[in-house]
Amino acid sequence: MAMEGYLSSEDHDKLMEESYELLSKNHTKSVNRFIVYKEGSQSVEVPHGIGQRSKYIDLLIKHFEEREEYEKCTNLQELKELVIMAGD
Repeated sequence: MAMEGYLSSEDHDKLMEESYELLSKNHTKSVNRFIVYKEGSQSVEVPHGIGQRSKYIDLLIKHFEEREEYEKCTNLQELKELVIMAGD
């Protein structure tokens, strides 16, 4: 799934940053409620148990690797391990 076709490069970067901020705030909360985007009272959550959470984290890791933001990649890898242990 290439998001580039739907979002400008700037919007894609912003979405990745916002997702990272939401997910990295509290790993325990993120494992329970995997919210990847929030605007006002609305949010986008990836459901538990369908294998998409770790794939979304992989997208984020790839994004931040390309920008050489390796600290974020490490943090995301730790979250991914927790997500997988909890049943993705």
